[in-house]
Amino acid sequence: MAMQHRWGWGMLVGGVLIGCGRVAEEPPGTGAKECVQAYYEALIHKDWAKGYASLDGQSQKRCSSQQFSRLAQRYRSNLGFEPEVVQVRVCEERGTEATAHVVLTGRSATHTRRYKDAVTLRRRDYWRVVLPPNFGQTRKR
Repeated sequence: MAMQHRWGWGMLVGGVLIGCGRVAEEPPGTGAKECVQAYYEALIHKDWAKGYASLDGQSQKRCSSQQFSRLAQRYRSNLGFEPEVVQVRVCEERGTEATAHVVLTGRSATHTRRYKDAVTLRRRDYWRVVLPPNFGQTRKR
């Protein structure tokens, strides 16, 4: 009887350990969140070509790669700090459109700074960022 009792406890402990070892997996995305992450990382690292390649076709027709480079530099300058990290907080998909909310974090001379932004995405064969009409314009503080 003592052997059955130990065996029962062993099964219980083993089951708990196996159950605790499993991490709830996030459902696989469609690529929208990854597109936003790549776009903002390109802006952070001043990789204007990669950022421009993340734009949807209509945005690229509206804005040349040279214009995008100037606007992206102005966008960074308007932040008032050097962005180092992007975190995609939420990416809501609705059919062929999505809205992503991001937080850029970095440092100014004296402390950590954050900037919240949102961007729209459009999907044809794959997700691409829609360049906002006010991209690179001076922000009101």
